[in-house]
Amino acid sequence: MNRRAFTLIELLVVIAIIAILAAILFPVFAQAKLAAKKTSSLSNIKQTSLSAIMYEGDVDDMLPLSLSGAYANLGCPTSVGCRDGLPDHSNTWVFITQPYMKSLAVLVDPGLGDGDNIFGSGPNAWFRNQNRYTQYGYNYQFLSPFYACENSLARSATAAVKPAETVFFTTSQGFTTVPKRGFYAANPPGSWPIILPAPNACAWYDGSTGSGNWSANNPASIGKITSSTRIKTYNGANVAWLDGHAKFMNDSALAAGTDYGSASYNNGNEGAQITDMSKYLWSLDGTLNDLSL
Repeated sequence: MNRRAFTLIELLVVIAIIAILAAILFPVFAQAKLAAKKTSSLSNIKQTSLSAIMYEGDVDDMLPLSLSGAYANLGCPTSVGCRDGLPDHSNTWVFITQPYMKSLAVLVDPGLGDGDNIFGSGPNAWFRNQNRYTQYGYNYQFLSPFYACENSLARSATAAVKPAETVFFTTSQGFTTVPKRGFYAANPPGSWPIILPAPNACAWYDGSTGSGNWSANNPASIGKITSSTRIKTYNGANVAWLDGHAKFMNDSALAAGTDYGSASYNNGNEGAQITDMSKYLWSLDGTLNDLSL
């Protein structure tokens, strides 16, 4: 009985077909995996917002402080020592809401992972890795203004005029140089030109032109960081709103009411400016009063 073997050409054809199928399917699998991570991240940020809402229920509807305790020059109790090696021991909203959250794992965006533990490990590592550099940021300038670059002010959630259209938490800003490092505070688009001349209002800024504001051509678009200095993993941001719901938004939609799309990082405003308050998604009471403290 004769047996016919595969010829070299037939084998090559089969290999080529397999390679073509792999080239087609692998990106599809990667997109499906990323979509699953984005959904998981959306769940995380919703849980984060719900923990803050539960906190509000116990403190007469007051929103969590962005930063609890003065930021600079407090020193460390000699009997305790600095938990993170810094010359202060202030806590962020992460510490404040942790009793309601119960797990630091929800502060890690699955699309990035927790592989950038730049401050090491150990029982107190969370104090910098999550408490300061969490991958979800708080709308601090409107919900708990950073007064005089030292203390955060408390605001009541009852001041919200559009809870379902006011940003609470969002995929964290990366502050330009470390792709996996988030930050606990998210700068609202267009806030910089108002805060800059204000006597007491402060914004977080890493020293790079445009890093305190949003712009379409910010030089902060390094690695995974987009023009709005937002982590780019999903080409946009997951957002939790004051009423507790969460959804995905692209940068342009999140910057509604500003000239973000055409703003340059090196213009007089270091980026965007607010042009239409009726469309703006970050103000608590529909005004810019907190930015001009």
